[in-house]
Amino acid sequence: MKNIAIFLLIVLSASSFSCDFLEEEPKGLISDTYAKTEEGVESLILSIYQRNRYLTERLYKFADCGTDLTTYATNGVGWPYEEAMIYNDPLMISNRWNSQYWKYLYKGLNVANLGVQYIQETPIAHEEKKNQLISEVHALRAFYLFMIVETYGPASHYADTPSQSVITEGYQPGIAVFYKKILEDLDIAFQYLDIPQNTQWGRMNIGVAKTLKMRVLMALAAYDDAIITGAGYTKQQCYDEVVRLCNSIINDYNYKLLDNYASVFDVNNQINDEIIWSIQYTSDLVYNGMDLTDIDANSMHRYFVGWYNKSAKNPNINIDGLWSHSRVYGREYRCTMPTYYYISLFDKFDKRREQTFQTAWCRIPDNWNNEPDYSDTLLIRTLDVVSDEYVKSYEDRGIIVDNITDLYDINTGIPTINGRSCHHTMTKYLDPSRDEAKREEGFKDLILMRLGEVYITLAEAYVRTNQPEKAAEVITQLRKRALIDGHESALKVTAADVDMDFILEEGARELGCELNRWYMLKRSGKMVEWVKEHNPDITLIKDYHIYRPLPQDALYEVTNLDVFVQNKGYK
Repeated sequence: MKNIAIFLLIVLSASSFSCDFLEEEPKGLISDTYAKTEEGVESLILSIYQRNRYLTERLYKFADCGTDLTTYATNGVGWPYEEAMIYNDPLMISNRWNSQYWKYLYKGLNVANLGVQYIQETPIAHEEKKNQLISEVHALRAFYLFMIVETYGPASHYADTPSQSVITEGYQPGIAVFYKKILEDLDIAFQYLDIPQNTQWGRMNIGVAKTLKMRVLMALAAYDDAIITGAGYTKQQCYDEVVRLCNSIINDYNYKLLDNYASVFDVNNQINDEIIWSIQYTSDLVYNGMDLTDIDANSMHRYFVGWYNKSAKNPNINIDGLWSHSRVYGREYRCTMPTYYYISLFDKFDKRREQTFQTAWCRIPDNWNNEPDYSDTLLIRTLDVVSDEYVKSYEDRGIIVDNITDLYDINTGIPTINGRSCHHTMTKYLDPSRDEAKREEGFKDLILMRLGEVYITLAEAYVRTNQPEKAAEVITQLRKRALIDGHESALKVTAADVDMDFILEEGARELGCELNRWYMLKRSGKMVEWVKEHNPDITLIKDYHIYRPLPQDALYEVTNLDVFVQNKGYK
């Protein structure tokens, strides 16, 4: 059982919050009397971590879908996955995942607001513990405020006090107000949060707070000067502080890049030196769900899994020895898939390529829950165009080869009809710890922040401040583990190579599909042109799509629609 899970039994029995924006009751079953005890207020704060689980799949829909790296697979057509990707405004406004994302963000914020209020009113035996809880809940509130304003922009409803009854009036004071409060909360968080090695795994610590502030300042720096000034900064101050924060995260704590990129995502290595913050899960399903449903289990393992018991050349015939689902290779879902651009970004001598995409499937004997026989390969899906002779050499040995050209039109980047079902698996979320091949509930922790992102962000800040030599040095350090002996020159980086296009490309190679791509593209100022250029399935994206639309059902609940309005451009 994961470390933080031992606290959650209290939460399960005492904090079943039931609330919808704009109809909030943050305490749920917790009475004022209990919530203002030392045990009660800590349980209230800890319940926010369990609420983070509700964000997982919604984050995926709105932080990875609709970017250069992800497109819809066969089963994604006509579902919220496609709706979130193609920027069809009416579908996005009515999209149930958008509605859920909005509601879950505001539910989390409301509980954090309650925690901020109650921790001040609660007697706690030791002042040090009280101070740490104060810092912790302010950091958690900063996280929710940041996710809200970066997603919904100027249309975001602002609240810094808890709502105990129905709210029907929305309040939109603007982006600067959000950022001012976020930065104030992080200043409080920095005062008493402990160092990572002294903090329970999965809880807020100074390393998490610094990484969050790194993201906050990079996003803030992308806005107009009036917003930046309103938050108390200048653009240069944002980037300078990001450089200091990144260097502190890299050098002052026990974080380090793992030697093997794939091991960062290994289900048997979920507590490792590269992870800064992750959402915790456990194989005990009761602990995984406040309401004993799968809504906050980790089901991310499904999304990038296509048919691997069929070939794109003939999907009507099953491949003997491969199953429709597998505990190891994943539960087939065919909802989302990597774009051709994502696959083609990697140099063939970059280890991260083969560690990101599944390229070979081996016989699974007798039962879909069994381990594959790794000596008996049945299917290969190439990442490069290969010759007919190459294909024949494998097929003569009984191994089916799907050429990349069977999966995509490589001239346009559009997936083929069969390629939308028989696509590569992106492996970062695979969860072989599941006890059943078809089980949708997963137990693997979800990484929200890791050190690789800090390196990418530091390089970006150096580019923004016209220091390409330092940016190249940072990327060189990051790429050491990606080097293949004898081919080091293939990944050599010089100052002349490094600009914002390069940063976006390297960010994709290092961090692709890790629930932050849309936000990275947004702050780059290049999102619309970049997505148009690299994802041919997205043709409707426009300049105003740097903000997500307010969900229609939230607008139905608001009575002051003369001043509480939808983001510009959406109709």
